Amino acid sequence: MHTYYKWLIVLVATLSQTAATFVTYGMGPIAAFYQIEWNLTPLQTGFIVSAVNIGPMFSMLAFGYLMDKKGEKHIIGWGTILLGFSALTLVFASDYMVLLLLLLLVGIWYGSAQTGGSTAIVKWFPNEHRGLALGIRQTGIPIGGSLASVVLSYTYYHYNLSLVHVVQGGVAIVGGLLFLLLYNEPKRTSETESAPVGFKEKMNVIKNNKELYPMYIVGVVMMSLQMIIIAHFMSYLHNEGRYPLTEAGKYLSVVLIGGMVGRVVIAWASDQFFEDKRERLLLIVMAVTVILTVMLPLIMTVEMEFLMLLFCFLLGFVAIGWYSIFIACITEQSDSRFIGLTVSSALTLNQLFIVIAPSLFGLVVNLLNSYQQALYLAGISVALGAINLYRVKIKKRMDQGITTKFDQINTNNLDK
Repeated sequence: MHTYYKWLIVLVATLSQTAATFVTYGMGPIAAFYQIEWNLTPLQTGFIVSAVNIGPMFSMLAFGYLMDKKGEKHIIGWGTILLGFSALTLVFASDYMVLLLLLLLVGIWYGSAQTGGSTAIVKWFPNEHRGLALGIRQTGIPIGGSLASVVLSYTYYHYNLSLVHVVQGGVAIVGGLLFLLLYNEPKRTSETESAPVGFKEKMNVIKNNKELYPMYIVGVVMMSLQMIIIAHFMSYLHNEGRYPLTEAGKYLSVVLIGGMVGRVVIAWASDQFFEDKRERLLLIVMAVTVILTVMLPLIMTVEMEFLMLLFCFLLGFVAIGWYSIFIACITEQSDSRFIGLTVSSALTLNQLFIVIAPSLFGLVVNLLNSYQQALYLAGISVALGAINLYRVKIKKRMDQGITTKFDQINTNNLDK
């Protein structure tokens, strides 16, 4: 029964994440709607997506600390419900600045779902199947984004923008209620029940864990590209590829579906073939991401819908599917007593660039007057992150292997 319940926890965490992401990732397509209705520039459009992602920067560390102490159930459940109610207030946004201020409030409550889902899975899956479980749970993010892209676009074109926000809020409230009803905390181990450690002491341990630093950089560059795709992909296809917005929304949905599949398949592959060396698989994923990012302008010139659909799926598979093994790498290099705070620290750093990237990309588009050249710069940043990962992590493993071989040779010589 315990084994079956663990997988029910995965389902519950996935549904909760889907509901929360329906609100935040939904601001990608909604930003395009505001751009049309309020005649916004690409920079202003990017700020809409950035605003909803500022809130978690101020809340995730607090939520992570509380979850290490109190557990996930009430923090994620009530946090998602309050996320839904705050999304309902967007109906009353009368101008651009009011909209941005309300989105800041929405983002604060998203911090609970962003952090808690991963820590809940890690606590229920301490060893076996952790990557797969994290991967399945992480599908909630692209599923939520994909559903939002389709459902909210349909709602906007057939009804109005106010009803779009009502749908967002309703979905989040239902997701929070489901989590409260179905989730139970795992039994606490002797490690988690050891003497309490203060917030400052925990942060010092995390800060001094140099093994995490290369992963932080990976998170920054990959999350930046992911958010650029979510925030600007529809506008990019519409402005430079001359795609209608409805068709561009369809392709964004395919990207997100690819990300959903990628988060499961890549995580499963890391469990099966890359155990104890997940960074190698992450490096491969980043390299493929760079190649596809550079190829996107070329693919748009080929007027073949099947090819475009396949390309969008593959782009999402790696550019969004990377996240599960990133979280697995972070948790496996964390102190088991405060995984929640360690994950929160990494995600808070990511969150800073989630906020910056869409607006910065919009600014670069304005300066260069080209989505394409701005996208090349994003691809270069991912390449630099991959090079750093190879230099610091993979090369270190190779050096350790060489040292081990020399030790074996010396041992054999002594035996002789």
